[in-house]
Amino acid sequence: MADPAISFVIERTGDLLIQKIVFLKGVRRQVERLQNDLVRMRCFLKDADQRQDEDARIRNWVSEIRAAAYDAEDIIEIFASKVEMRLKETADSREEYGIKNLGEGMTTHGEELQRIRRSSPLSEDKDIVGFREITKSLVAELLKEDRNRRVVSIIGMGGAGKTTLAKKVYNHADVRERFKCRAWVCVSSSYDYKKILRSIIKQLNEMSKELLEVLEKMEEEDLERRLFQDLQDKCYLVVLDDVWTEEAWDCLAGAFPDVGTSSRLLLTSRNLDVAQHADAYRHPYELKTLGQEDSWQLFLKKALGHGANAVCPPDMEEVGREIVRRCAGLPLAITVIGGLLLGKKELKNEWEKILNDFSTYLSRSQNRVSAILELSYAELPPNLKFCFLYLGLFPEDSVISVCKLIHMWVAEGIIQKRDAKYLEETAAYDDVERLCSRNMVQVAEMTVDERIKSCRVHDLLQELAIRKAEDEYSLQIHDTRDDKISAKSRYLAVHILSRDKNHFGTSPAPLRSLLFFNTHGYEENISLSFESFRKLRVLDLENVMMYSNLPEGIGKVRLLRYLGLRRTSIGRLPHSFGCLRNLQTLDIRTTYVAMEVSNFIWKLESLRHLYARGMECDVPLKIEGLSNLQTLLGIRFDDIMHNNMITLTSLQKLGILVDRRSDIDKLCMHLSEVGSLKTLHLDGSSAISGELPQLPSLAGLSKLHHVTELKLIGKFLTMLPPDFPPNLSRLSLKFRELEYDPMPVLEKLGQLSFLKLEAVWGRQLVISRHGFHQLKFLELYLVYGLHEIEVEEGALPQLQCLRIRKCYSLEKLPEELKHISTLDALELVSMREDFISRLDADIASRIPNLRIF
Repeated sequence: MADPAISFVIERTGDLLIQKIVFLKGVRRQVERLQNDLVRMRCFLKDADQRQDEDARIRNWVSEIRAAAYDAEDIIEIFASKVEMRLKETADSREEYGIKNLGEGMTTHGEELQRIRRSSPLSEDKDIVGFREITKSLVAELLKEDRNRRVVSIIGMGGAGKTTLAKKVYNHADVRERFKCRAWVCVSSSYDYKKILRSIIKQLNEMSKELLEVLEKMEEEDLERRLFQDLQDKCYLVVLDDVWTEEAWDCLAGAFPDVGTSSRLLLTSRNLDVAQHADAYRHPYELKTLGQEDSWQLFLKKALGHGANAVCPPDMEEVGREIVRRCAGLPLAITVIGGLLLGKKELKNEWEKILNDFSTYLSRSQNRVSAILELSYAELPPNLKFCFLYLGLFPEDSVISVCKLIHMWVAEGIIQKRDAKYLEETAAYDDVERLCSRNMVQVAEMTVDERIKSCRVHDLLQELAIRKAEDEYSLQIHDTRDDKISAKSRYLAVHILSRDKNHFGTSPAPLRSLLFFNTHGYEENISLSFESFRKLRVLDLENVMMYSNLPEGIGKVRLLRYLGLRRTSIGRLPHSFGCLRNLQTLDIRTTYVAMEVSNFIWKLESLRHLYARGMECDVPLKIEGLSNLQTLLGIRFDDIMHNNMITLTSLQKLGILVDRRSDIDKLCMHLSEVGSLKTLHLDGSSAISGELPQLPSLAGLSKLHHVTELKLIGKFLTMLPPDFPPNLSRLSLKFRELEYDPMPVLEKLGQLSFLKLEAVWGRQLVISRHGFHQLKFLELYLVYGLHEIEVEEGALPQLQCLRIRKCYSLEKLPEELKHISTLDALELVSMREDFISRLDADIASRIPNLRIF
């Protein structure tokens, strides 16, 4: 299999030959020769991944080629050719070492993987099998009449399905009924005590900006005291998933009161001693491996992708059952190898090849799970390998924003366009789906239209990613205070900061990615010498407290493509920022309301995504001419009006801060010719220049024929717009108070499929049979004063999901819901306990997925 690093550099040098021809004058022939050498080397690397484990000479040679390829890209980016000689010498050394041609033939990978629907992080896997009896026992144990606080434990080896089982129990209807106060937190091997306490508190309380700020400033003792008070009089259930040590339990236990409320803690661990230490009076539930038939059914669901209707072709059953037997009943092993086969054609010889390869990897690995994970990794296409390994940078069990991940992948050059109209971001999202469908990555959260919003990596797979990336891509995780940062590191994730202020030593590493995590508790100012980081493509400082502003030296990091400053204390960007001509993503949603900037944004010609909460500039901010810009959020109305928006030919998503002086009709005319614009946010929630946070008249929206998604926020707006964009399919409205029921107006929007409404009007909301013919998702959020929802017969014929959040005055659900045959999910979030207890059993039984949070 061709090495990803080589493939990327070949693509990159080809791009540079086309794009930078003027600057490469005089060295063009050398760059072409370099590219040709790399193409020839790629032929030898086709199956080197398999062979390098067998021969140390091959392994060392591959490592040299990879390092040289990275150096080549670094140097070519600054228009030099110093590695040509080195690559030539390395290529010649292949013959000197006696390494034969490793072969150019490779079997092609399977067809495009189908999208598979995933559930939310705390809902159970629909393909789960074999846990029926133990689930019943666990639920009964949690519901026992015992007023003391008890700890119920699930133990088992890695990959046995402990978390999956805990989710099934956590979401059980009887458990939800008993424990109105519930929370779930993943502890993991390298836990952050304050982060865990904050997470539980957030799940138990209605969040506000003020509370979030208070929690961030609290020390451990204050957080523990706050959580103890929150739980003091509650019958609570808290899941502590993946507890590794007795010390971790001892650290957490004091925050959970035992005051005779029949509360329970559900704990999962690989360690029997941890479970017995937590509650010596309760025998832990040991999760055994799946039986032969349960293993076979799970395998069929994952490998064939037909859910409950999966049937194995007769001629493949023998080899399929042998593959399952080798998995030894471990759900993770079965799931991952099933995902691997899902990407293959349903051919006997394909399955036999996997079985043979499995035997090879099993002979090298310590256990079956490791062998299967190694095999599944080896079978990934080159770009997916790198995508998967990049996930090793993120902390264990972290929930990873897919949007952020995609921006980083694109910045690293991992993603290649499929064709001229196929954006790299679209290709990157497809790769997220491929990794999920292969079960190498887990879906953490889905959007209502079933797109993956966030993901996570199982800890065993993360261990694999880190191990492979350390060997193959010079990835380093800095997670102890005594760690020394290697001078060879190219990808560095800082999980713990040392007390030594010179974090990166005197000899800078050739870093391409530098990411910081979990550093918000670090009290000293973090200073970075950007002189040392001239090869950086990705720099993520989210949550890092840099009390000084960015130094001017940032302008020398000319290769930088991703810069994340979200939730930092940086208030100003320096003048040198305009030198970052390769920057693609800039996130400046800092702790300040608005970031001070000079008028340099227009110079960032490669910019694709700009996320802000307003930008302060002493002159109108120039943005016209940014032809690559796709996302622009948090820009002021006046700045938009001073620019020719037609020049932003790639703009898809635009978020504008407006006030009551803003002429929306004039704005809409200004934007009407921006044909690429699909999403528009108008935000009047914050006071601007002393004005009241109120939106003006919204006339003119009907001119926006290209806009399909609209979000309006205005706390004091009392009337709906007179018109909407004619092709609108998604609408979010957040108003303080409306004078009338908005449904008669909104139901006439014939293409509307998504509606989220937050407002106040009266006691009743009526949905008639005449409208909302295409509506698939409806959310009512904080609709104060709403007592009754009336749904007429025949209304909402396409509705798939109804979500009701914090509508505290609502007395009951409409009877007509049980007659909507398309309704798949009903989600009730933070509703009153008496509302939940009065739920109509007939309605609940007819809706496939009732979720109560």
